[in-house]
Amino acid sequence: MKIIKYLYSNKQSALTKLSEDEYKSELVNICPKKAERAFEKAWATRNFEIEMYWKRATYFWAFIASTFVGYFALISSESYAKPDRFNHVEVYFLICIGFVLSLAWHFTNIGSKSWQRHWEVHVDLLEDAFTGPLYKTVHPQKTFSVSKINEIVSFVFILIWFLLGVKYFFDQNLVRSLGENYSLNWFVVVSTIISLLVVISMIYGHGRGHFGSRPVTMYKRNVTYL
Repeated sequence: MKIIKYLYSNKQSALTKLSEDEYKSELVNICPKKAERAFEKAWATRNFEIEMYWKRATYFWAFIASTFVGYFALISSESYAKPDRFNHVEVYFLICIGFVLSLAWHFTNIGSKSWQRHWEVHVDLLEDAFTGPLYKTVHPQKTFSVSKINEIVSFVFILIWFLLGVKYFFDQNLVRSLGENYSLNWFVVVSTIISLLVVISMIYGHGRGHFGSRPVTMYKRNVTYL
């Protein structure tokens, strides 16, 4: 079933390891003009990945900030202090959304950084023939990684939403003794299950990148003169 493929993917890697000589024969020791274009392409794509990194961060910031605004608006309202037959489940909905968005942001940060690093490796290997070891020659011995700090911040937001979820269970008195009989709030149960399925999909399923073989079939459109 297609839904299973979203939750779990067992695609095997189809990558072939290249030796240093094989890499140089394919990208360095070819036509000098092609090698130079490959170097320029690596630089351009690396810069593009950095640009997209921050655009993606802005995208997630906007949605996560909106979710925080909605959450605090709900818990600050007078109705939240009053008993509700559904345990104010709309608050839990927002917590689940915020948790999933923060986790998606965290994984996107890791994925974006990996692609940026991918092109930086190409620059490292190709630059000697054109600019010398410019990119590999650095001035500071130690510094801070902007992308890694961003990963830490996104992980902190995951923890915050998790703790807010725990707080919700205590606020709504959903944490009971195991021997006590009580009716389940199915809105909370279903929301939790859906959130867990989305997390599983991102980690083990459709959200995971695979470098497998890619067989393709091309088709030609028919074009006729009027």
